[in-house]
Amino acid sequence: MRLNAYLARAGVASRRGADALIKAGRVTVNGAAGELNTFVGASDDVRVDGRVIGVQRLRHVLLNKPRGMVTT
Repeated sequence: MRLNAYLARAGVASRRGADALIKAGRVTVNGAAGELNTFVGASDDVRVDGRVIGVQRLRHVLLNKPRGMVTT
């Protein structure tokens, strides 16, 4: 997964905001400065301003929608 998508899924920032954090040098991957084209995995140590970042698990919500009910 690309580093900016990893940070976005972790809730740190949006993907564009994550790009700005990476360019500012605030993100490290396994102790080295992160770059925009860096790919990370689950075993990599990703930090923003020294704080360890982990990906949040996805949540799925099921809805039994009655006929005629509008959802967005």
